[in-house]
Amino acid sequence: MSKAGGKGKKQMKEGGDEYQLNTKEKLIVTSPAVGYLREELTGRQEIAQYFKAAEKETREKLLMTKAQLVEERGDTKDICFDLTRQYKTLELQSETKILALEETVKKLTSELQTTKQTLTEVTKEKDKLQEEKDTEVTTIKTKLFMLQMSYRTILKDAFNTLELQMKVSSKLSEAKSETLNKEIDQDLLQFGTPSIHTKPI
Repeated sequence: MSKAGGKGKKQMKEGGDEYQLNTKEKLIVTSPAVGYLREELTGRQEIAQYFKAAEKETREKLLMTKAQLVEERGDTKDICFDLTRQYKTLELQSETKILALEETVKKLTSELQTTKQTLTEVTKEKDKLQEEKDTEVTTIKTKLFMLQMSYRTILKDAFNTLELQMKVSSKLSEAKSETLNKEIDQDLLQFGTPSIHTKPI
C-alpha cells in the first residue's frame, strides 16, 4: 500500500538531524496526501461492491446451472456435491477478498482522518500567523501615523517660531531706522540745513 498519506511531520537534515516542518511545508505534504487517500478509499469501496455483486451473480448462475444439470443428467447427488464444492470455494475466495478490502478501507480511513487532523492544525497555525502579521502591520501603521503627526507639529512650531522671530527682527529694524533718521535730522539742523523729512515750501 502507498505511504503517501503517512509521511512523517519530520524530515532529515544533512547530517542526520531532524527538524520540524514549517506551515508551508506541511500544506505541501498533506494536501496531495488527502486527495490520494480519498481516491484510494473510493477505489477500494468500488472494488468491494464489485466483488459482492460478482458473488451474487455467480451464486445465481450456479443455482441455474444446478437446475439445468439436474434436468439433463438426473444425477442429483453428484451435481449437488460438485456445485456445493464450487460454491464453497467461490464463497471462501470472495469472503477472503472482501475481508482484505474492508481491512484496507479501514486503514485508509484511519490514515485519512489523521491527515485531515494534521491539515486542520496546519490551517489553524496559518490563520494564527496571519492574525499576528495583521496585528503587527496595524501597530506599525499606527506608529507611523503618530510619527507623521509629531513631525507636522514640530514643523508647525518651528514655522511659528521663525515667523515670530522675523516679526521681532522687523520691529527692531524699524526702530533702529527711526532712531538713525532722528540723529541725522539733528546733525543737519546744527548746520542750518533743513531736515530731509521737512516738506519744501
